[in-house]
Amino acid sequence: MTLHIVTGADDNYAPGVLVLIASAAWHNPKARFTVLDMGISPENRARIDALGPALGVQVARIEIGTDSFAAIPVQRAHLTRSTFLRLLIPALMPDEARVLYMDCDMAVTASLQSLAEMPLGDHLVAAVPDPSPDIRELESTGLARGEYVNAGLLVMNLPQWRKENTAAACLSLLSDPVRPLRNEDQSAVNIACRNRIRLLDPAFNVFTDPAAYTPASLPVRIAVAHYVVNQKPWRASVRMREIWRFHADRIAPFMPQLPPIAWHSRLSMLNRNRRVAMGLLTGRRKYRDRIAVARLMQRRFVLPYLETQQQAAAAFPAGPVSGR
Repeated sequence: MTLHIVTGADDNYAPGVLVLIASAAWHNPKARFTVLDMGISPENRARIDALGPALGVQVARIEIGTDSFAAIPVQRAHLTRSTFLRLLIPALMPDEARVLYMDCDMAVTASLQSLAEMPLGDHLVAAVPDPSPDIRELESTGLARGEYVNAGLLVMNLPQWRKENTAAACLSLLSDPVRPLRNEDQSAVNIACRNRIRLLDPAFNVFTDPAAYTPASLPVRIAVAHYVVNQKPWRASVRMREIWRFHADRIAPFMPQLPPIAWHSRLSMLNRNRRVAMGLLTGRRKYRDRIAVARLMQRRFVLPYLETQQQAAAAFPAGPVSGR
Protein backbone atom coordinates (compact mmCIF):
# COMPACT_ATOMS: atom_id res chain seq x y z
CA MET A 1 0.00 0.00 0.00
CA THR A 2 1.32 3.44 -0.92
CA LEU A 3 2.19 5.63 2.03
CA HIS A 4 -0.08 8.70 1.89
CA ILE A 5 0.93 11.43 4.32
CA VAL A 6 -1.56 14.20 5.06
CA THR A 7 -0.80 17.37 6.99
CA GLY A 8 -2.56 20.68 7.52
CA ALA A 9 -1.50 24.24 8.22
CA ASP A 10 -2.10 27.92 8.00
CA ASP A 11 0.62 30.30 6.88
CA ASN A 12 2.32 30.36 10.29
CA TYR A 13 3.28 26.72 9.86
CA ALA A 14 4.30 26.78 6.18
CA PRO A 15 8.03 26.27 6.97
CA GLY A 16 7.05 23.17 8.92
CA VAL A 17 5.02 21.79 6.01
CA LEU A 18 7.96 22.15 3.64
CA VAL A 19 10.41 20.40 5.96
CA LEU A 20 7.93 17.66 6.86
CA ILE A 21 7.51 16.85 3.15
CA ALA A 22 11.25 17.05 2.48
CA SER A 23 12.23 14.85 5.41
CA ALA A 24 9.48 12.30 4.77
CA ALA A 25 10.34 12.07 1.06
CA TRP A 26 14.04 11.68 1.89
CA HIS A 27 13.29 8.48 3.80
CA ASN A 28 10.11 7.48 1.92
CA PRO A 29 10.65 8.37 -1.76
CA LYS A 30 7.52 6.50 -2.91
CA ALA A 31 5.21 8.36 -0.54
CA ARG A 32 2.62 10.87 -1.71
CA PHE A 33 1.45 13.91 0.19
CA THR A 34 -1.62 16.05 0.68
CA VAL A 35 -1.55 19.46 2.36
CA LEU A 36 -4.77 20.82 3.85
CA ASP A 37 -4.29 24.53 3.26
CA MET A 38 -6.13 26.83 5.65
CA GLY A 39 -4.91 30.26 4.65
CA ILE A 40 -1.38 29.62 3.42
CA SER A 41 -0.08 32.68 1.56
CA PRO A 42 0.22 32.66 -2.25
CA GLU A 43 4.01 32.78 -1.95
CA ASN A 44 4.17 29.75 0.33
CA ARG A 45 1.60 27.90 -1.76
CA ALA A 46 3.92 28.33 -4.73
CA ARG A 47 6.80 26.94 -2.67
CA ILE A 48 4.81 23.87 -1.64
CA ASP A 49 3.56 23.28 -5.19
CA ALA A 50 7.11 23.48 -6.58
CA LEU A 51 8.66 21.25 -3.93
CA GLY A 52 6.95 18.04 -5.03
CA PRO A 53 8.35 18.00 -8.59
CA ALA A 54 11.79 18.95 -7.28
CA LEU A 55 11.76 15.97 -4.91
CA GLY A 56 10.09 13.63 -7.38
CA VAL A 57 7.02 13.06 -5.20
CA GLN A 58 3.34 13.87 -5.60
CA VAL A 59 2.15 16.77 -3.45
CA ALA A 60 -1.50 17.77 -3.64
CA ARG A 61 -3.03 20.74 -1.88
CA ILE A 62 -6.65 21.21 -0.78
CA GLU A 63 -7.71 24.73 0.16
CA ILE A 64 -9.97 25.03 3.21
CA GLY A 65 -11.87 28.19 4.13
CA THR A 66 -10.27 30.20 6.91
CA ASP A 67 -13.66 30.51 8.61
CA SER A 68 -13.91 26.74 9.08
CA PHE A 69 -14.31 25.77 12.74
CA ALA A 70 -15.02 29.41 13.62
CA ALA A 71 -17.47 28.32 16.32
CA ILE A 72 -14.97 26.04 18.06
CA PRO A 73 -12.74 27.68 20.67
CA VAL A 74 -8.97 27.20 20.71
CA GLN A 75 -7.70 26.76 24.26
CA ARG A 76 -3.93 26.68 23.84
CA ALA A 77 -1.98 29.75 22.74
CA HIS A 78 0.43 27.96 20.40
CA LEU A 79 -2.41 26.45 18.32
CA THR A 80 -4.66 27.83 15.60
CA ARG A 81 -7.86 26.36 14.18
CA SER A 82 -5.80 24.56 11.56
CA THR A 83 -5.23 21.93 14.27
CA PHE A 84 -8.79 20.73 13.59
CA LEU A 85 -8.11 20.01 9.92
CA ARG A 86 -7.39 16.32 10.55
CA LEU A 87 -11.08 15.87 11.34
CA LEU A 88 -12.00 16.79 7.74
CA ILE A 89 -9.90 14.03 6.17
CA PRO A 90 -12.57 11.29 5.97
CA ALA A 91 -14.95 13.58 4.08
CA LEU A 92 -12.33 15.31 1.93
CA MET A 93 -10.84 12.02 0.73
CA PRO A 94 -13.80 9.69 0.14
CA ASP A 95 -11.79 7.24 -1.97
CA GLU A 96 -8.94 6.79 0.51
CA ALA A 97 -8.88 3.78 2.83
CA ARG A 98 -5.93 4.86 4.96
CA VAL A 99 -3.81 7.94 5.45
CA LEU A 100 -1.01 8.84 7.81
CA TYR A 101 -1.89 12.18 9.35
CA MET A 102 1.15 14.09 10.64
CA ASP A 103 1.41 17.44 12.35
CA CYS A 104 3.57 19.83 10.37
CA ASP A 105 5.90 20.45 13.33
CA MET A 106 7.49 17.05 12.74
CA ALA A 107 10.60 15.83 10.95
CA VAL A 108 10.89 12.27 9.65
CA THR A 109 14.09 10.35 10.33
CA ALA A 110 13.33 6.82 9.06
CA SER A 111 11.02 4.77 6.86
CA LEU A 112 7.32 4.97 7.70
CA GLN A 113 6.23 2.29 5.24
CA SER A 114 5.30 -0.12 8.02
CA LEU A 115 2.52 2.29 9.03
CA ALA A 116 1.00 1.96 5.56
CA GLU A 117 1.06 -1.83 5.74
CA MET A 118 0.22 -2.67 9.35
CA PRO A 119 -3.16 -4.35 9.95
CA LEU A 120 -5.71 -2.11 11.61
CA GLY A 121 -8.73 -4.43 11.83
CA ASP A 122 -11.54 -2.40 13.33
CA HIS A 123 -9.22 0.02 15.11
CA LEU A 124 -10.11 3.59 14.22
CA VAL A 125 -6.55 4.87 14.55
CA ALA A 126 -3.05 3.82 15.46
CA ALA A 127 -0.99 6.28 17.50
CA VAL A 128 1.76 6.65 20.09
CA PRO A 129 0.89 7.06 23.78
CA ASP A 130 1.56 10.58 25.00
CA PRO A 131 4.79 10.40 27.03
CA SER A 132 3.78 13.23 29.38
CA PRO A 133 -0.01 13.63 29.48
CA ASP A 134 -1.55 16.35 31.60
CA ILE A 135 -3.21 14.74 34.63
CA ARG A 136 -6.19 17.08 34.19
CA GLU A 137 -6.70 15.79 30.66
CA LEU A 138 -6.53 12.19 31.81
CA GLU A 139 -9.24 12.97 34.35
CA SER A 140 -11.45 14.75 31.81
CA THR A 141 -11.14 11.94 29.24
CA GLY A 142 -11.29 9.07 31.72
CA LEU A 143 -8.19 7.51 30.21
CA ALA A 144 -5.12 6.18 31.97
CA ARG A 145 -1.51 7.09 31.31
CA GLY A 146 -0.36 4.78 28.52
CA GLU A 147 -3.84 4.78 26.94
CA TYR A 148 -4.08 8.49 26.12
CA VAL A 149 -2.33 9.09 22.78
CA ASN A 150 -0.78 12.09 21.10
CA ALA A 151 -2.74 12.95 17.95
CA GLY A 152 0.21 14.48 16.11
CA LEU A 153 0.65 11.23 14.21
CA LEU A 154 -2.41 9.15 13.39
CA VAL A 155 -2.75 6.15 11.12
CA MET A 156 -6.39 6.69 10.20
CA ASN A 157 -8.72 3.84 9.24
CA LEU A 158 -10.96 5.97 7.03
CA PRO A 159 -13.69 3.42 6.13
CA GLN A 160 -14.33 2.92 9.85
CA TRP A 161 -14.32 6.68 10.49
CA ARG A 162 -16.95 7.15 7.80
CA LYS A 163 -19.02 4.16 8.88
CA GLU A 164 -19.12 5.31 12.51
CA ASN A 165 -19.18 9.06 11.82
CA THR A 166 -16.19 9.51 14.08
CA ALA A 167 -15.33 13.01 12.84
CA ALA A 168 -18.81 14.24 13.77
CA ALA A 169 -18.42 12.68 17.20
CA CYS A 170 -15.14 14.57 17.67
CA LEU A 171 -16.66 17.87 16.56
CA SER A 172 -19.59 17.33 18.93
CA LEU A 173 -17.17 16.83 21.82
CA LEU A 174 -15.29 19.99 20.87
CA SER A 175 -18.52 21.98 20.86
CA ASP A 176 -19.72 20.73 24.26
CA PRO A 177 -19.42 23.59 26.80
CA VAL A 178 -20.09 21.20 29.67
CA ARG A 179 -16.97 19.19 28.91
CA PRO A 180 -14.14 21.56 27.98
CA LEU A 181 -11.10 19.75 26.60
CA ARG A 182 -7.79 21.44 27.26
CA ASN A 183 -6.11 19.47 24.50
CA GLU A 184 -9.02 20.04 22.14
CA ASP A 185 -9.21 17.72 19.13
CA GLN A 186 -6.49 15.45 20.51
CA SER A 187 -8.65 14.66 23.52
CA ALA A 188 -11.74 14.45 21.33
CA VAL A 189 -10.00 11.79 19.20
CA ASN A 190 -9.01 9.91 22.34
CA ILE A 191 -12.58 9.88 23.63
CA ALA A 192 -14.27 9.10 20.30
CA CYS A 193 -11.81 6.29 19.56
CA ARG A 194 -11.66 4.86 23.08
CA ASN A 195 -10.74 1.15 23.11
CA ARG A 196 -10.26 1.29 19.32
CA ILE A 197 -6.73 2.70 19.23
CA ARG A 198 -3.79 0.52 18.21
CA LEU A 199 -0.69 1.65 20.08
CA LEU A 200 2.47 2.28 18.08
CA ASP A 201 6.16 2.07 18.86
CA PRO A 202 7.15 5.34 20.63
CA ALA A 203 9.80 5.86 17.92
CA PHE A 204 7.06 7.12 15.61
CA ASN A 205 6.39 10.22 17.74
CA VAL A 206 9.38 11.30 19.81
CA PHE A 207 8.89 14.62 21.60
CA THR A 208 11.89 16.92 21.38
CA ASP A 209 11.11 18.39 24.80
CA PRO A 210 13.37 16.70 27.38
CA ALA A 211 10.75 17.36 30.06
CA ALA A 212 8.54 14.70 28.45
CA TYR A 213 10.89 11.87 29.48
CA THR A 214 13.20 10.45 32.06
CA PRO A 215 16.48 8.83 31.01
CA ALA A 216 14.80 5.45 31.41
CA SER A 217 11.66 6.32 29.41
CA LEU A 218 13.34 8.00 26.42
CA PRO A 219 12.70 5.82 23.33
CA VAL A 220 15.66 3.77 22.15
CA ARG A 221 15.20 4.82 18.52
CA ILE A 222 13.55 7.58 16.52
CA ALA A 223 11.53 7.62 13.30
CA VAL A 224 9.74 10.95 13.80
CA ALA A 225 10.85 14.00 15.78
CA HIS A 226 7.95 16.06 17.11
CA TYR A 227 8.66 19.70 18.01
CA VAL A 228 5.80 20.00 20.48
CA VAL A 229 4.04 22.96 22.07
CA ASN A 230 5.77 26.28 21.29
CA GLN A 231 9.15 24.71 20.49
CA LYS A 232 9.05 25.29 16.74
CA PRO A 233 12.46 25.05 15.07
CA TRP A 234 11.69 27.80 12.54
CA ARG A 235 10.99 30.23 15.40
CA ALA A 236 13.38 29.32 18.19
CA SER A 237 16.58 27.51 19.07
CA VAL A 238 15.16 24.26 20.39
CA ARG A 239 16.35 20.77 21.20
CA MET A 240 17.07 18.58 18.17
CA ARG A 241 16.75 21.58 15.86
CA GLU A 242 19.77 20.27 13.94
CA ILE A 243 17.66 17.50 12.40
CA TRP A 244 15.06 19.99 11.17
CA ARG A 245 17.76 22.34 9.88
CA PHE A 246 19.46 19.53 7.95
CA HIS A 247 16.34 19.08 5.84
CA ALA A 248 15.55 22.80 5.67
CA ASP A 249 19.04 23.44 4.31
CA ARG A 250 18.61 20.71 1.68
CA ILE A 251 15.57 22.52 0.26
CA ALA A 252 16.86 26.06 0.90
CA PRO A 253 15.67 27.40 -2.50
CA PHE A 254 12.08 26.52 -1.53
CA MET A 255 12.15 27.80 2.04
CA PRO A 256 10.80 31.22 3.03
CA GLN A 257 13.20 33.47 4.85
CA LEU A 258 13.09 32.45 8.49
CA PRO A 259 12.84 35.30 10.98
CA PRO A 260 15.50 35.79 13.64
CA ILE A 261 14.70 34.22 16.98
CA ALA A 262 12.09 36.50 18.56
CA TRP A 263 12.85 38.31 21.81
CA HIS A 264 10.03 36.52 23.62
CA SER A 265 11.48 33.17 22.55
CA ARG A 266 14.88 34.23 23.85
CA LEU A 267 13.26 35.38 27.10
CA SER A 268 11.35 32.12 27.41
CA MET A 269 14.57 30.18 26.85
CA LEU A 270 16.37 32.31 29.44
CA ASN A 271 13.60 31.74 32.00
CA ARG A 272 13.59 28.02 31.26
CA ASN A 273 17.35 27.81 31.75
CA ARG A 274 17.04 29.82 34.96
CA ARG A 275 14.43 27.40 36.33
CA VAL A 276 16.63 24.44 35.45
CA ALA A 277 19.65 26.06 37.12
CA MET A 278 17.65 26.78 40.28
CA GLY A 279 16.26 23.27 40.24
CA LEU A 280 19.75 21.80 39.98
CA LEU A 281 20.96 23.97 42.86
CA THR A 282 18.11 22.78 45.06
CA GLY A 283 18.69 19.15 44.08
CA ARG A 284 15.33 18.55 42.39
CA ARG A 285 15.43 15.29 40.47
CA LYS A 286 13.21 16.36 37.57
CA TYR A 287 15.73 19.01 36.57
CA ARG A 288 18.62 16.58 36.76
CA ASP A 289 16.57 14.27 34.53
CA ARG A 290 15.96 17.04 31.99
CA ILE A 291 19.66 17.71 31.62
CA ALA A 292 20.38 13.98 31.35
CA VAL A 293 17.61 13.46 28.77
CA ALA A 294 18.78 16.43 26.66
CA ARG A 295 22.29 15.01 26.54
CA LEU A 296 20.98 11.54 25.78
CA MET A 297 18.84 12.88 22.92
CA GLN A 298 21.92 14.45 21.39
CA ARG A 299 23.97 11.26 21.68
CA ARG A 300 21.23 8.79 20.78
CA PHE A 301 19.35 10.64 18.06
CA VAL A 302 20.92 13.83 16.74
CA LEU A 303 24.59 13.02 16.28
CA PRO A 304 24.16 9.53 14.74
CA TYR A 305 21.42 10.81 12.44
CA LEU A 306 23.41 13.76 11.16
CA GLU A 307 26.49 11.63 10.61
CA THR A 308 24.70 9.09 8.42
CA GLN A 309 22.51 11.56 6.55
CA GLN A 310 25.27 14.04 5.83
CA GLN A 311 27.23 11.16 4.32
CA ALA A 312 24.23 10.25 2.19
CA ALA A 313 23.78 13.86 1.09
CA ALA A 314 27.47 14.14 0.20
CA ALA A 315 27.14 11.07 -2.02
CA PHE A 316 24.41 12.86 -4.02
CA PRO A 317 25.47 16.52 -4.16
CA ALA A 318 22.87 17.33 -6.80
CA GLY A 319 20.10 16.80 -4.24
CA PRO A 320 18.82 13.23 -3.98
CA VAL A 321 15.21 12.26 -3.57
CA SER A 322 16.02 9.60 -1.00
CA GLY A 323 18.39 9.22 1.91
CA ARG A 324 18.77 6.32 4.31
